[in-house]
Amino acid sequence: MSAGIREVVTSEKADLLNTGTVKDAEGQSASTLAQRESAATQRQAAARPDPGCAKPAEGKRGKSKCGKDPIDADRHAADVARKPAKLERAKVEAKSAAMSALVGELDDSEELSGTQRVYDAARAGKRIAARAKARKSLGREAGKSNGAAVRSRVPGVGAKAGNAASAGASAQDTAAAMAAPPDAEIRLAAGAAKSSTAATGAAGAATAAPAAGIVAGMLMFVVAMLAVGQIAGALFGFWDNESKKQSLAGLPPYITYEMVEAALEAQEDYGHPAGCTIAQIIVESGQGDHMSRLATRDHNLFGMKWAPSFAAAPEVAGKANWVTGEEVDGAHVTVTDSFTVFKSDADCIKFRSRVFLASPTYSGNALIREAVSERSSDKMAEGLKDAGWATDSAYVEKLKAVMDQYGLRAFDAMAPGDLANSSAGGASVVAAAFSQLGVPYVWGGTTPGVGLDCSGLTQWCYRQAGIAIPRNSEDQATAGTKVPLSMAQPGDVLWRPGHVAIYIGDDSYIHEPQTGDVCKVSQEISYFTCALRFK
Repeated sequence: MSAGIREVVTSEKADLLNTGTVKDAEGQSASTLAQRESAATQRQAAARPDPGCAKPAEGKRGKSKCGKDPIDADRHAADVARKPAKLERAKVEAKSAAMSALVGELDDSEELSGTQRVYDAARAGKRIAARAKARKSLGREAGKSNGAAVRSRVPGVGAKAGNAASAGASAQDTAAAMAAPPDAEIRLAAGAAKSSTAATGAAGAATAAPAAGIVAGMLMFVVAMLAVGQIAGALFGFWDNESKKQSLAGLPPYITYEMVEAALEAQEDYGHPAGCTIAQIIVESGQGDHMSRLATRDHNLFGMKWAPSFAAAPEVAGKANWVTGEEVDGAHVTVTDSFTVFKSDADCIKFRSRVFLASPTYSGNALIREAVSERSSDKMAEGLKDAGWATDSAYVEKLKAVMDQYGLRAFDAMAPGDLANSSAGGASVVAAAFSQLGVPYVWGGTTPGVGLDCSGLTQWCYRQAGIAIPRNSEDQATAGTKVPLSMAQPGDVLWRPGHVAIYIGDDSYIHEPQTGDVCKVSQEISYFTCALRFK
């Protein structure tokens, strides 16, 4: 920069500085600091009440004498005071939301359905009780303020007038009037009238508050009882459902009470032999000690494929695609297909009889019609294969082998009530007998799985059903009710002098024959004299 130019710039800058248009760095910093300190001082002064300031008259809005608005300061103080309350309210709302979500999850469960209704009712009762408490508190405050107003209006006798109005005693009113100055008589009369009205309102509030409390208490009691009843119902319903999910003794662990009961009901309603129904579940879905995923997840116990017409059935929940293995023309192939999804195991069993087997393909099959009329699981198995239920060439043999292994034909002669009342005709006795097949005959033997004689077998089988019968065959004949062989039911004891066995249906029985033999199935019950029934 040349000297001439520098001089011009310097002189221009000096003039601007002198005029105050431009400030140097030091001056700028000092000015800014002063402005900031001045602003802070003004804010502090605005926030701190001035002793010389007077608020406007109560009930009127306006500025104080010093020009500040006290209402703004009050609002600021109120906002500060409300912050903890807001935080507490936010915490309560978050807790309530979390509790509602948890209750919703419980209500979605099958065992605890209805939890949401109980929770909502309890919250409603709590709100009613809180409102009643608030009304009671307001009533007390109103009574106090009215009494104070009366006392302040009548100098010198306010206390007596207030007491007189609250108690409603005319003698005290008279005494207060005599003690008052002459110019207070008119005011005393007006104050007494007002206090009387206030006392009446306070008395009404005092009466209404306990009444509201009583009503709220009764409501809470009712809600509590409803909650207890709902919870108890849910628990008992849960226990009942769980008991029906338990497996039956002598059957695979995945064959539940619910399944057998549904099979017996389908047999009762549609005539399809229950023994074959249970055998199908074992063959179609059994995998060791558990069932296939199709059966476990979708309750499809028979591998029934999907058809659009099934969508309207009340037992059906939809469809799902599965990869499965099948036998086609003697060759094993893997296929992907749509299978029906059911709401429960019982729904699947009912649908099989009500819809699937009602189609002409099955209902018109001659073997199936014979099976229904005779209640024969064997003919039902043959009819299913003949009508094209399965492509497995050994399907009938597999079903009959399972019937033999677990004594499923015994269910063909049973009614749904027989399962609930495990008596001599129940499946438990037959299942217990099947569990001992192959156990050696031992004279006097009573140890299951090791050695039994004929009466030792029958006594042990009945013990599994919860029924105590005598030890030897002759005493069993005396204790039981004798019925003709033609009326024998599965689970009855077949008797002849010196020998007993367990009838399993279809002219067959299980027994321990003699020394050197084992527990086995034999045919032709005419070998015996009669059947014995125990209750």
